Amino acid sequence: MKNKQRGFTLLELMVTISIVGIIAAIAFWNSSDMLEKNRAENFLLELKRNLNFARAKATSTDEIVVVCPAQYNQVKKGKATFGCKNKWDKNKIIVVFVDSDNDGDYDSDTDTLLRVMEKMPDNNKLSFTGGKRLAFDTSGRITTSVGKFTYCPDQDNKNNKALEITQSGTTLYNGDTNTTCN
Repeated sequence: MKNKQRGFTLLELMVTISIVGIIAAIAFWNSSDMLEKNRAENFLLELKRNLNFARAKATSTDEIVVVCPAQYNQVKKGKATFGCKNKWDKNKIIVVFVDSDNDGDYDSDTDTLLRVMEKMPDNNKLSFTGGKRLAFDTSGRITTSVGKFTYCPDQDNKNNKALEITQSGTTLYNGDTNTTCN
């Protein structure tokens, strides 16, 4: 009677491990690049949702709604007043508020804070070709300068994404762009 051997030979085991290693290398090959692209796209789509919300809120409440960059520490600590800053990436946070007194700055006595976006990672940049704030009037139109947002998730500018806002208040996600965040 013949004895049957059970198990794997060394050659079969080595081939299997090699195949698994090749598949793992392909799966993890360029994941950091893909994560940067996803982070940029997700941020701009979240910004687009907030811009659309601000426009809808302005038309439904017949009030001026402002979207602007603010100082992170002032918003986080719940300061009663804060102003819109000039740089969209330097302050790392974007706020949406009803500007009842129409001065362009937030004052808790007269204005209503509607939304605060999550803080941007420190190594990411955001530029806007318009001004330091976007204000939506009661018809949903922009009363300030319009422009293009560019989000740069890395220093080499190869995964930059763009979002454009028109005078009518419509936001258009452009996706990949060669524009840099200077």
